[in-house]
Amino acid sequence: MSSRLARSHRIMPFAFLMTPGLFACAQDDAAAPAGAVPGYELGEPEAVSGDFASVNGIRTRPDGSLLVADATSGELVVLDLDLGTRTVVGGRGEGPGEYQAPSRIWALPGDSTLLLDVGNNRLTVLAPDLSFGATRPMFEMDPDRGIVLLNPQAIDGAGRMYSTTGFSMSFGSPNATGGSGSDSLSVLRTTLDDPTPDTVARLAPRSTAEVEMRSNRGDRMVTMQRTPYSASDSWGVAPDGRVAVARAADYRLEWISSDGSVRGGSPVAWDAVPVGQAEKEAWVREQSSRSVQTATFMTGGGGGASPSSGMAAGAARSMTFGGGSDDVDDYEWPETLPPFTGSILIDPRGRAWLRRHQPVGAPFLYDIFTPDAEHAGTVEVAEGHTVRGFGDGVVYATFRDEVDLVYIERYRLPEM
Repeated sequence: MSSRLARSHRIMPFAFLMTPGLFACAQDDAAAPAGAVPGYELGEPEAVSGDFASVNGIRTRPDGSLLVADATSGELVVLDLDLGTRTVVGGRGEGPGEYQAPSRIWALPGDSTLLLDVGNNRLTVLAPDLSFGATRPMFEMDPDRGIVLLNPQAIDGAGRMYSTTGFSMSFGSPNATGGSGSDSLSVLRTTLDDPTPDTVARLAPRSTAEVEMRSNRGDRMVTMQRTPYSASDSWGVAPDGRVAVARAADYRLEWISSDGSVRGGSPVAWDAVPVGQAEKEAWVREQSSRSVQTATFMTGGGGGASPSSGMAAGAARSMTFGGGSDDVDDYEWPETLPPFTGSILIDPRGRAWLRRHQPVGAPFLYDIFTPDAEHAGTVEVAEGHTVRGFGDGVVYATFRDEVDLVYIERYRLPEM
């Protein structure tokens, strides 16, 4: 099978919405409280395109096109928002130029791309023309460390990989780099050529509890269940390798350089949001969605058996989060939401974006921090529209419609 681009077709629906002046509208400074940071709105999108079963990763290419990983449909797609076309890269399968569940993608040096294919238990490097190159397994057996896991969550401009999931595991349980029961979580850095990790930051992790479940056949499975709305640190990585860490304890941002030096900003003022019935139901729905998505990854995206098996597949299952009861009364809830949620994203100007917790139904609000770790402003996005990445002067966001299809939007990057 060819590893080149194939099967182009028109995207429907597709729309352009050109509304100058609405892309980045600052609030009236005179109306803002003394000492408050400026607020902006993304306004209307330049373009909207879809529909996808899921959007698990995006990567802006130098020509302005967008590479999209849809693990649920089992497709890696090049999306040209200006022309309204989508082109599937490679195809479904286990051989060269194929994948099962393309769950995440990142830019590598030299305009290459790294593809994380959970369904085939492998990482694959794509050349600038998107032909498939070298691969290596996500899971390997090491005689000294047991199972070695390469599961990157971020990649810097030099191609170094960062993760908090741990790179070596005893059977069924991550080691002290981030396992259950440790009082801190490590951000680890490694490379494709050398899986030996360096610890670059330490985080306060979410609270979790083990949940034991049994299948209809009586098989025992232990998963980790997140404690509802537990406060935890968030992190992200800049192209130069600096790690941005948002501290939940006093809500402030730190930049941690490769040499270990730390530059911290001032605490951010925020109003705690009470946890009501709507917030409880929203959290339960999110956990249910994560469980379905994890099951999709483990079955290769379309319900077939995953080629990853044995101890490697068992290790992956031991790290599954989500599940649990759909009854809100089965959980212990905090009185208020933590200050922020999600991972930190870094825009082309080196600013860190982090979504603040808002009441259910309110617009999403992103706090923006400078490369000096100071709070520079906020950006408001329509409720349910999640910022996923950036291009040259643009912001990409996704939203899910009433029939559970995902759309991608492009906005102008605010001038702040």
